[in-house]
Amino acid sequence: MVRKLNFDEIAYFCEQLALMLNAGMQLSDGIGILCEDIDDKKIMSVCDSLLDDLNNNETLAQAMESSGVFPDYVVKMVKIGEMTGQLEKVLSGLAEFYEDRAELQRTIRSAVLHPLMLLVMMTAVIVVLIVLVIPMFGDIFSQFDSSITESVKNTVDVAYGVGTALLIVLLAIIAISAAIALLSNIPGFRRKFSAFLAAFPPTRRMSKSFSLSKISGALSMMVASGIAPDEMLEYSAQLVDDKKLVQKLLSCREKVLSGEYFADVIASAGIFPAMHARSLKIAYSSGSFEKAWKKLSERCGDAAMESASGLVAFIEPSIVIVLTAVIGAILLTVMIPLMNIMSVMG
Repeated sequence: MVRKLNFDEIAYFCEQLALMLNAGMQLSDGIGILCEDIDDKKIMSVCDSLLDDLNNNETLAQAMESSGVFPDYVVKMVKIGEMTGQLEKVLSGLAEFYEDRAELQRTIRSAVLHPLMLLVMMTAVIVVLIVLVIPMFGDIFSQFDSSITESVKNTVDVAYGVGTALLIVLLAIIAISAAIALLSNIPGFRRKFSAFLAAFPPTRRMSKSFSLSKISGALSMMVASGIAPDEMLEYSAQLVDDKKLVQKLLSCREKVLSGEYFADVIASAGIFPAMHARSLKIAYSSGSFEKAWKKLSERCGDAAMESASGLVAFIEPSIVIVLTAVIGAILLTVMIPLMNIMSVMG
């Protein structure tokens, strides 16, 4: 199975192809030069595949589709760019769009990785407690007479049981997180998991922020490329897994096809915050809608990153507080009997 290019690689290809067109070069010549200067074997193989197809008189969209490494969205957009004579604009827009998506992806990974690393560290602490600390206290208590040993044995057993249960929970969380990370490379699972996050209350707001960032970025790029509003809405709906947003986008498309004004449809759909929707209407009235879409895309991207950062800022301290309290309780469980014994002996 051919592995798709990641967002950074897609942005790189689209940017280089746009620069070639801007310089007046033939794509086949430009890609040939690109093949000579690249050390990455994967990128080089993609360049070779594109070059072979272009030399066989296939279009860029056909060459991208044949390579099997570009998303369907890129292939469709390039095909539209070729049909409308706006290929350079489309490629430039795609490069910027996928650069933004790569940045959002890094933000998501950071949001997941930091709490996960914290869990791993806390798990290591629990392992040390169970394997070394609690047995050590058990050995200490066994040195006293039988009446004292019996009185604290249950306490040590409780501490050991609580620590073991907590360790099992933490290991399960880490295992599930690792499984999700591996399965996220499968498109079908990724779509289902994204749909779950969109419906799950704690992550619903963040998921919607990222979906709006994708939609606004795509619409901004397509507006600048001169693509028809109904096609813009159709392609944008393919980028997100939030069913409510998809339904709104497709509903907007039907209204546009029935003759309603695009700006009015977007403003009344409730897809974007009311303030931004009003700004779009004003921009369409004044003819500066490209800048308005660009600004909206930037604001939605910033909102998505702030949402992820806010979630991390909440999760990390929560994990620290809860696990620190549990670890402290485990230690106190075995420390208090020892302190009582020492006070009696004194």
